[in-house]
Amino acid sequence: MKYEAIIVGGGVAGASLALLLGQAGMKICLLDKGSPSKIQKTDLFKGKTASLNLASIDFFKKIGLWEKVNHSSKEFTNIEVWDAEGSSKIIFNAKDISRSKLGNIAHNNTILTALYDLLKDLPNVNRVENVSVSIIKEANESIDVQTDSGLSLTASLVVGSDGSMSSIRSLSSIPIRTWSYEQTAIVTLLESEIPIHDTAYQIFTSTGPIAILPVRVEEEELASLIWSADKAYADKLLTSEPAEFLRELKLKTESKLGSFKMREEISSFPLHQLHAKEYFSNRAVLVGDSAHTMHPLAGQGLNLGLSDVIDLSERILLLRREGRDIADKTMLKSYSDSREKVNLRMTALMEAFKRGFGSKNPWIKLGRNLAFDITSNNKSLKKKFIKEAAGIT
Repeated sequence: MKYEAIIVGGGVAGASLALLLGQAGMKICLLDKGSPSKIQKTDLFKGKTASLNLASIDFFKKIGLWEKVNHSSKEFTNIEVWDAEGSSKIIFNAKDISRSKLGNIAHNNTILTALYDLLKDLPNVNRVENVSVSIIKEANESIDVQTDSGLSLTASLVVGSDGSMSSIRSLSSIPIRTWSYEQTAIVTLLESEIPIHDTAYQIFTSTGPIAILPVRVEEEELASLIWSADKAYADKLLTSEPAEFLRELKLKTESKLGSFKMREEISSFPLHQLHAKEYFSNRAVLVGDSAHTMHPLAGQGLNLGLSDVIDLSERILLLRREGRDIADKTMLKSYSDSREKVNLRMTALMEAFKRGFGSKNPWIKLGRNLAFDITSNNKSLKKKFIKEAAGIT
């Protein structure tokens, strides 16, 4: 079958791109090796959460998604950050940038469910699940895709949105830079003794950063934990009894939210950094985690992926309106250069935080405290940090 574009990977970034291009009338095929459109109602509030910044929320409004996601998300107006190895802390408030909020926390599964609810109403978007791409073959004016199930598809452009182990990136021979953080992300849902309300917490500890985010599960106000722990320490945490794990968490968070109760089973995954050296090759292009992954300490991964989607879609639709090839090499190079610059800047910032707060050097510790004090007391610098995180200028 022939399409204008084939999108491989039906996660939030890939499905959002399919929805946006489909709403513009393009004939799209969305492939996924799993079944992201078949999330059970009992799993809506399980698993990973996403910290959606203001730019991502505006994008969701544009594609008609926000009204389906907003009611099950939880807004936050403050971010409180402190260094457990020092005495300084910073509080970022939406009022600092004249906004009513800094963003919303939503479960990935609720976002995906809302996306596929909209996609089913677009007959020009064909969804194919439980298949993997095995071969891609590029021609002068098209690219052919073959799946492990025997499907043969053709399009002008293939978009890889299939995660950090991207088959499209691999089959296109796009080189990467990657290394392990030697940390494990520990994720679970918590009930805190002291209500979290509308504040997101980030605590830097000697064994890795802890993020505790406000979430809404039906009518309950709960907390989402993302604990990025050094590997040996993480192994100890993951093999401990739940009561011991929660005691350690209370200690590490300095009882800021009191005691905790666990509301779902713990899940975990290794953390690594990855960045494609270019985001395209001939008629294949990458977005989201296929092009870049970074440390989750600031929760910017999905926001950057959605920014990729916005940038690429605008370029594709412009070429289509002009009757030109949507896989024009000049366009793809321009997209790659533009997004690489932004994503590398954020990656470098996260790497600096990771390395700086992971250091036990007393001079670096002193520097951290000075940096906290300077940022907290400098309104213009503080505002710049908040706007960067919120995705606004």
